This record gives sequence, C-alpha cells and structure tokens, in this order.
Amino acid sequence: MPRTGGVYSPPAGTKGVSNTTIQSVPYNAFVDDLTADANTARPITSGGTGATTASGARTAIGAQAASAALTSIAALTTSADKLPYTTASDTYAVTTLTAFGRSLIDDADATAARSTLGVVIGTNVQAYDAGLASIAGLTTAADRMIYTTAADTYAVATLTAFGRSLIDDADATAARTTLGLTIGTNVQAYDPGLNSIAGLTTAADRMIYTTAADTYAVATLTSFARTLLDDSSNSAARTTLDVYSKSEVDGLTSSSTPAGTVIFYAKSTAPTGYLKANGAAVSRTTYADLFAVIGTTFGTGDGSTTFNLPDLRGEFVRGWDDARGADSGRVFGSAQADELQGHLHTVNPPSTATSSDTHSHTYSGSTNTTGAHAHSVAYQDRGFSGGTINNAESGGSTGTFNTGSAGDHAHTYSGTTSSDSHNHTVDIAQFNSGSTGGTETRPRNVALLACIKF
Repeated sequence: MPRTGGVYSPPAGTKGVSNTTIQSVPYNAFVDDLTADANTARPITSGGTGATTASGARTAIGAQAASAALTSIAALTTSADKLPYTTASDTYAVTTLTAFGRSLIDDADATAARSTLGVVIGTNVQAYDAGLASIAGLTTAADRMIYTTAADTYAVATLTAFGRSLIDDADATAARTTLGLTIGTNVQAYDPGLNSIAGLTTAADRMIYTTAADTYAVATLTSFARTLLDDSSNSAARTTLDVYSKSEVDGLTSSSTPAGTVIFYAKSTAPTGYLKANGAAVSRTTYADLFAVIGTTFGTGDGSTTFNLPDLRGEFVRGWDDARGADSGRVFGSAQADELQGHLHTVNPPSTATSSDTHSHTYSGSTNTTGAHAHSVAYQDRGFSGGTINNAESGGSTGTFNTGSAGDHAHTYSGTTSSDSHNHTVDIAQFNSGSTGGTETRPRNVALLACIKF
C-alpha cells in the first residue's frame, strides 16, 4: 500500500514482454516511494500508526499502554460488595465495601456526605482555614518547626538542638538558665521608665524627655539644639550660645568694677564679689586686692593678718572734702558725729506798749488790822497862843513829838479814779520756744545694704 494512501499502480512502461528489455527509469519513482515507505512512519490512513516508537504508536491509535497497575487489577478476583485498593506501588487488592461505605459513596454532594458521617463543620471538624491549608501544604522532616512568612502563610525552618532545649523549659526561670541570662546582670530588669520609652513612636529629629516619674514623651530636636548637643566641651557650648563663662564674667566684672568700690545693694546679703561694709576684720591674704587698695584706713584688724572693712551700717556717706574747704580738716575715711548748725528762731512777742482812751478804775480795800502805832511829828516852836500854833514865827525851839496810839485798827477805802489816754509799758522776759522732733536730724531715706568690692 502506498505510504501516502491509495493503491500502487505500475508506472507506465514498466511492464515488459518476454525476451524484451525493461527500462529502469520508470521504476525510479516507485523505488523511491518504497524506500521512503520503509524508512518513514506510515500514517494511520495508510494502515500505519504514524509513529516510530511503540509508545507513540499506542498513543496514536489510542491504545492503553502496558501498566503494572492494570496488570495487578486484571489479576484480581472480585465479587459482590468488593472495592479494589492499593497495597503497594501498582499493587492492588480487594476489600469488602460495606453498606455504610456504599451509603457514603452514593451521597450526591459534600453536604450529604457530612450528614452521613454526622459531621458539622466548625463543630465536629475544623472549618476551612487558609493558615491550616498552608500548614497542610508543608513538607516536614525531623527537627523542623513551622513559622509564618505572611498572613496565613507558613514555612518550615530547622529546629536546632539548642532550640529544643529552650522550648522544653518549664518556665521563664528555666529558660533564662538555658539562655545564660541573669536579670539585672546579663539583661535589664523590668523598669517602668524603659517600658515607657519602648512605647514611644520616634522619627527623624526627635528626643525623649520625661513628663512625670518614669513617663517619657517625644519632642522635636531642632537643628540648633543638635549643634549645641554635639559640642564636646562647655567652651564649645558657650561658643554656640555666644555667652561668657563665669570666670570670664567675673573677670569682666572685676576689671570694670575695681576693688574698694562701695555699692548699696537691695538685698540683705552681699552679691558675689562683694563683702558687707560692716567693719568686720577680714584676711589680708584672702582679700589681698582689697587690702592693697584700702589698707588699714578703717582699722588694723589684728595688726598682722587681718584688716577692717569700713563700717557703713546706719551711716550717710559724705564725699571727702579733699582740700575743697566745705568740710575742712577731715581725714579721709574718718567718721563724723552728728551736729546741728547754729541758728536763731525769731519770736514775735506781744506789743510792749498799749494805749487807751479816757476811762476810770474802781478800787476798794482795807488796811491791815494789826499793829498799834504812833506817828512822829516834827515841829518848830513858833509861839503858842490860846492853844494853837501861830503861823508867824515868834522864835522858839524845834523838835518832834509822837501822837497818841490808837491801838490795832483797820482803815477801809474805796473810790474811783479817772484818767485820759495813756500808755502802759510791758516788759516781756526772755523765753525759749517749744521743741519738736526725734533723737537725730536726718533727711528722708531708704535702708539698703552697703557693700564693698573685694
């Protein structure tokens, strides 16, 4: 049969007569076709398999390949209620198919099968879970443990002997022993402050600080703050802050305020670099700069190791006269007692003369009632006639005689005198004006602390 199908036909001129010559050329195509047919898979349409191998031929014609499993099945002896099953690779046997087995096999769907089995998902059996499905797909071996690589996705890792020794520890104490950890020695003991720090959410340029005991929060750390924090010394930090050190400030203060300067300070204690100007005896070496300025002007102290400060407590300070003449004779640093400058107070007394118009004075009174007395009467004898003294001198002698005494008696008198306008002279004796004030003469003032620079 031709390779390509149909039937063979002899080529023209290929049939000969006896004792005649046959040409080979007409047979060439035939010979080629036979050769190709012999060397090429014959198609099914030409009665072949279209394949060059047995398995290819079986596949082409749809034939079952030889199978040990099928051979094993073919050898089985079956009967009613039997079910073939494998006992080894490609090896089958027969087992009895029970009535229950048949009742399960003939269930139309999974729901019916679960009902036959008396299984409720989520009650009798585990409901489907992606995590469990992932675990089910793992290939395990000795010394393996499963772990998640994503949500509901598991993988297998080797569980070392050390890992097993840690996992089988009964409690944390045993686990720490296995790990060689002693709390407070190898690892940090629990601390609420560290726990607070662990709960913080940080980001770039943040710093932690406390808001209460063992309670931390996060604040922004500015670029300026970082330039300050990365300074390696206080000198560098002062440069960043553009400030002077204490010693530099003290030096500037000392250079701008010389030792011996006196100030009044609005506090009861002296500021740094100053002493109270209270007359105290202080060390000549400790306060050498001050001693070099004031020496023993305000006291020699103990005469060798100390000297006295000026005592300005309760004093008004007065500028030294220094040859001006306003307070002449003063020695520098000397004290001066209080004094009131001499002065007069003008007293305007009542007028020393009074005047009055015509008026009268009424008077009355009586004489003393005691003392009898006589009156001595001087006389000149001028002649006597008829019991009277003549007015004309008649010559005679002079002398005195006493009147008779009337004994103790009083005389009363009264009357009115009158006078025209006249003056009375009144002499007012010297007197002092009244005094007022306290125990000293002073202006209004405020009490501050006198201090001296040392």
